[in-house]
Amino acid sequence: MAVDAVSGPEVQTEKMWEEADAQELPRLVVLTRTDRERASLDRTLEALHTSFGRAIIPIQLPIARRRTSRACGPGRMKAYMFTADGSGKMTEGAVPADLADKVNAAREALVEMVAEADDSLMEKFFEAGTLTQEDLLKGLRTGVTSRKIFPLVCTSATLNIAVQPLLDAVIAYLPTASERTAKAADKAGAETTFQVSETGSTAVFVWKTIADPFAGRISLFRVMRGSIKSDSTIANVTRDSTERLGHLLLLQGKTQTEVGEIKAGDLGAVAKLKDTQTGHTLATRTASGSRR
Repeated sequence: MAVDAVSGPEVQTEKMWEEADAQELPRLVVLTRTDRERASLDRTLEALHTSFGRAIIPIQLPIARRRTSRACGPGRMKAYMFTADGSGKMTEGAVPADLADKVNAAREALVEMVAEADDSLMEKFFEAGTLTQEDLLKGLRTGVTSRKIFPLVCTSATLNIAVQPLLDAVIAYLPTASERTAKAADKAGAETTFQVSETGSTAVFVWKTIADPFAGRISLFRVMRGSIKSDSTIANVTRDSTERLGHLLLLQGKTQTEVGEIKAGDLGAVAKLKDTQTGHTLATRTASGSRR
C-alpha cells in the first residue's frame, strides 16, 4: 500500500485499508517520494499510527545525501546505497557510524513489535532481552501473515531508489498464493473456502475487464486453483454457461505475450469471452457448482 512521504495518508489510503481489513489481507506499507524536500518518515509514521494503529513499523529508514540515498534496514542491519541518476544501481554495506544510534533504536522497536506478535518469541525476548536475527526475521514474517505487523519500507520511484529492497521484502514477508485461501460461490450464492493450489480442478476469478481497440473485450483473471489452458472449454459458474477460450495472455504494460497455460496464483488475460464479466467465476465443468 503506497503512502506519500510528503502528504501522508489520504482519504483513498483509509478506504484501501478498510477494504484490506474486510478481506483479511496482509499489508506492506511503501513510503513513496522520499526524495522530496518536505518528505518526512516521522511525520508520516505518526499520521499512520493515528489512523491505523502502531502495528505499522519501519523495516527501512531513508537517509538522504547529496548525490546518493541510503536506506538503512533495522531488520537486517545493513545499509543500501543508491545513486541519484535513476539507474537503480545499489551497493550494500554496513550501517555507517553516524546512523548507528538511529538504526539501533529502530531495531529495538521492531524486535519488541515482533515479540508482542508471538507468545514463544515473547518468552525468548524476556529471557534474553532481544531476539536473534533468525527469530526476528521468522517472527516478522509470521506477524505479517497473521496481520499483527505491517512493515514499512521507503522508496523513490522517480529516482528508482530502494526498489530492490522493496521486492526482497515482498518475497521475504508477504504470504505466497499457496498460503492464502479463496472463497467460491455458485449461481445461488452459496460459498465455500478452499486452498490456492496447482492441484485440483480449475478455478478462475475474473477481477477486471478492459476494452482493447484491436482485440475487443479482454478479461483479466487470476487462477485460484489448478491451471487454465488456451484453446480449451471452461464453465462460467456465475452465468451457468460455457466459454470457449482462445489464446491466453500475460500482460506487462501494453505488451501482450501468448502462453499455453497459466497456473494457480498467477494473473492472465483472455479476449472475446461471450458471457463473462468482472466478478465472474470460471471453473471446470465438474467443479462448476462451487469453485472460484
